[in-house]
Amino acid sequence: MFQPARHRSPKTPRWVRGLLTCTFLAVISTTHLGCGLDYVVRNISPLHPTGWSFAWPILPSQSQRLEEDIKREERDKVPILDPIPADGLGAACLDPPNEEEVWNKVPKFKNGAYFFYETQRNNVRILIEKIGEKVDPCKIYPLAGPCQLVHCHYKCTVYYDELYWSDYPIPFNHVDHKVEVVYIDKDHLRRCGGPAQAATPPL
Repeated sequence: MFQPARHRSPKTPRWVRGLLTCTFLAVISTTHLGCGLDYVVRNISPLHPTGWSFAWPILPSQSQRLEEDIKREERDKVPILDPIPADGLGAACLDPPNEEEVWNKVPKFKNGAYFFYETQRNNVRILIEKIGEKVDPCKIYPLAGPCQLVHCHYKCTVYYDELYWSDYPIPFNHVDHKVEVVYIDKDHLRRCGGPAQAATPPL
């Protein structure tokens, strides 16, 4: 009985060649053809533990949440500023809250019930006032060294018009003038200033 030529051939089996070809194409398609890029420095990716990522469709709400997380991470970092001037001319609190930060602290509201009535907030005006400032004595903080903790207290008053309207079944339009007060504390570290060094005359 004759055996087929493929049994007498020293070539690699067909299933092995197919597996190697599929593996090669998968590696090429996920690393060089745009389906995936290497993210060595970037920390945000669908596969963060592996250090690389690929194109992944996400919802607009998820994209907005990622942007908010990035902003929150940058905002929550603890800066260490220069020492407070000995003459007292420089202000200790140099970074008041911005309008976006204040508006995010205002209680959220519902947009209303679709088809029955809608709600909007218009004519927003924000007044930011510094109501307190305190500088703690110099002490040593881990990973920061000798620093002073500066406490800055702000009172933020938000004025806005809340509009309610509906077209069906009973048309109506109502404007409510509202005021919200938000208190924000912003603390930061400043390096401790050393004693003034006298200039030594050259020898």
